[in-house]
Parts: sequence; C-alpha cells; structure tokens
Amino acid sequence: MNRRPNIIVVLLDTLRADHLSSYGHGRDTSPAINRLAEEGVLFEQAVSPAAWTPPSHASLFTGTFPSRHKVDRSNLVLPQELHPLPQVLQRHGYRTYGVSSNYWLSRETSFDRGFDRFVHSWQVVQAGGTNAPLARQDRKHALDLQRLEQAAEEGGFSRWYGGLVNSFYEKATQKLRKKWNLWDDGAWRVNWQVRQWLNEWSSSEAPVFAFLHYMEPHIRYAAPGRYRHLHLPKGVTGAQAERVNQDPWKFLTGRTEMTEDDFDVLSRLYDGEISYVDTRVGQLVDMLKAAHLLDDTLLVVTSDHGENLGDHGFMDHCYCLYDSLLHVPLIARGPEGFSGGKRVSGQVQSNEIFATALDLAGVPDEDPARSQIQTEGTLFPETAGGPEHAAFAEYGEPQPPLEVLRRRFPDFEGRNFDRSLRMVRQQGWKYIQATDGSEELYDLAADPGETQNQVETETARADGLKAQLEARFGPMEAAASQQGLDLDADTLKKLEQMGYLA
Repeated sequence: MNRRPNIIVVLLDTLRADHLSSYGHGRDTSPAINRLAEEGVLFEQAVSPAAWTPPSHASLFTGTFPSRHKVDRSNLVLPQELHPLPQVLQRHGYRTYGVSSNYWLSRETSFDRGFDRFVHSWQVVQAGGTNAPLARQDRKHALDLQRLEQAAEEGGFSRWYGGLVNSFYEKATQKLRKKWNLWDDGAWRVNWQVRQWLNEWSSSEAPVFAFLHYMEPHIRYAAPGRYRHLHLPKGVTGAQAERVNQDPWKFLTGRTEMTEDDFDVLSRLYDGEISYVDTRVGQLVDMLKAAHLLDDTLLVVTSDHGENLGDHGFMDHCYCLYDSLLHVPLIARGPEGFSGGKRVSGQVQSNEIFATALDLAGVPDEDPARSQIQTEGTLFPETAGGPEHAAFAEYGEPQPPLEVLRRRFPDFEGRNFDRSLRMVRQQGWKYIQATDGSEELYDLAADPGETQNQVETETARADGLKAQLEARFGPMEAAASQQGLDLDADTLKKLEQMGYLA
C-alpha cells in the first residue's frame, strides 16, 4: 500500500454485543457483520465509556471520557477546546465525510466539526436547523426546554424552503413507516449518500475518513418489510407483537407490567432491527468492494451503547452502567494487521478508535490532539487489551431527569434513578460507584448477568477498584443537572418520538 489507509467508522446506534451472531447470540441476526469478523478482527470485550449517545460519541470523537469532554444532557455541544477526530485527520491530509441519523449528532451540536461533507440523513435539503417533523407532538413547554442557537442563518428563503421540503419529506416517510411498513430510520439514506460519494473517494489522491451513523436498532423496534417480524417465534402473530409495550417510561414507572414473554417478543423485534441494518452494512461492504476501496480501508463497525430489554428491571439505555449497555460490538477489517479472522479476548474501549486512527494516519506526537487522549491503548491486535487493561465508564446526569418523568407520572418517586454513576472493569471484575453511596461489584466470569453483588464479601477487591476510579477521575461527585436543554422545537419532537424524552 502506497499511502495511508482510508478509515471508515460505521456506528450502529444502540447495538449490544450479545445480540450479534458473531458474539454468540442464538439467533442468526448478523450474517454480513459475521463475514466482516471472519475477514478482520473481532474484539470480544469492547466497552463503551458511556451509556447513551451524546457522551459516548463525544468520547469516541475525542479519545476522552465524559468527565473530560463534559457532553451530557445539559451540555450537548462538542467543546471547542478539544480536537475531534475528523478535524485532526483533515488537517493531516484526509478528506472527511460524515452522515448522521441521530439528532444528537448534528451541525447544531457541533459534531460536524472537521468534516468536508456532513449530512443529516433525515433532511432532503441540508438547510440550517434539524427540521424534524412538524406534525409530531410538541412537548417543549412541558419539558421546560429552550431553543438551541442554530449553526446556519436564521432567516432567508433557503432556510424557509429547506424547512418546507424537509417537513413534507418527514411526513411522507412517517406515513410509509407507520402505515405501510416501507421505510427505515435512515439506513437507506446513509447508503444512498455513500453511493454519491464513491467516485470522489475512488479518485481522491488523499486518503478518506468517513463516519457513517445508522440509527437502527434504536427504539422503536419496527424494522421495515420482512425484517419486522423475522425473528418472532411460531405462534406469535405480528399483531400480537405490535401490542407489546415499547414505552420504556411506562414500564420504569410501574404504569405497565411486562412478562418474560413480553420481553422475549421485544427482544425479537429488536433483533429484527439488527438483521435489517446488517443487510445495509452488507450493501455498504459490497459498494466498497465494487469501487476497489475495501482492501485499502480500515472499516470499523461498533456501537455507542447497548440496550436494556428487561435486564435488571430496565428498558431503553438509562439509569445504569451494566454490561447490557456498556458491552458493545467492535469489529475492524482492513490492512495493517486487521485481517485474518482474529479474535482479541483482552478488554478494550471503543474510544480507543481515536488513538488507533491517529497512529494509522501518521499524526505526529506533537499534534495537540495527542495530549487530550485519556485511553490506555490502541486497537492494534498485537498489543490491544493487555491483562492489566482497565476500562472505565461514566453516567453523569440522569436522562431523562426525574422531574420530567414526574411531570408525566406525578406520583412516581424514583429516587433510585436520581444519581450519577461510574464504573471500572478490570481482570474480569466490575465495580460500580454511585453518588447515593451505593456500590456494586461483580465477577463477570462467574456472573456475566451481574446478578450477585459481592461488594460485601470481596471488600479488598472493591476497595482497590474504587481507588482506581478515584485516581482516574477524582472524588465521586454528582453531576450538576440543569433542566433547561437548548434544542429547537422540531428536534424535541423527533427526540420525543425516539424515546429520549418522557
């Protein structure tokens, strides 16, 4: 290879590792991703540094942890003082491309920094603002949320025209999704956009960096076409599956009871989303092969966090740091040792993608981005995941805040949700610390489901891991939650529909 490799990061939102076939799931959910693992490197124990989208992506983009970049519910904007990966690679000669299908990752939250091309998959016209569907219910007043400063010009014909076109597009595709089961949450648009860029990538003398964000399999679990009910068991009809509760807040507040059978169906609907987006990943790989780009590209497939499907009494991805949220898939296929169907059993972190990309791109040690890295290593298989390698995660502000849940469910107490969390995972043990004074310790080898808290019996081990947390992050303090959230009304409607806001 005569030049530095292309680097493409494929982010599959809300994908827990144990629901992929290549990670041992009993259902065949991911044949395309399996093939990538057979040709590349699969990291068996990859840990996300955060349990939900904004802080996790900020960590992935900067090689830092949430307490460093401070992206959270009340501070959604990527900080100017940190150097995001596309910006670093751009100044070292890469052409940079990004597609986002999640409203947290937008021009308005500065996640477009460093991209030569950056596209919101939910917009036909890339006009300023998010232009989420105007027809959806607006709970801005009830949520006590304010407006985000727009990155684009506030007025003008182009903004008005873009808003109108995008509004019609959103209404039309919503009808296709809900009534005829014929549209997805952005994956088709991501692949369509890549297809438009392929000639540029093939003819570029400079290497390419691309970040491709797929919203599937995020709640609501309603994959299009045959994938919607692909994994349902015999005897359960599509109509029965559609009646299973998918409102996490009704379940968490006790308004809706769910049985083991309900969660089994929910899990299978979730798997349908995985199988659908797996097909889109397969199409992406085929496009890269046809353009003769794949062999000169490090292709990374990962997720920002997992999903609770009844685990520990939770739904969605909130209020905890269990492995159902933190154990994410991480598969890398490409040159420079990322080939041959290797499996790395040692523990790594998804935000180590940052340092790995800098090394592959030949970013010099004196570049200021190097000094911000907080992770312990890189993903090069020969050195990744050493025996002493510790993984960390933080959960700052409860999302959604308890005040929001109580506004919808006035008699809900939920004090156990109103806390900050952090965790360290090392040598098969995991320690979780909370601002309410509670502690948890799990032997992951003997108890992978994290059901037996051993903090009282393994006090020396718990104390040692606690000391590691304090050495890394300082004393445990609750995040200062602010209930006002700077987002425009259309964005709030979209986030409400995605289950982020109560």
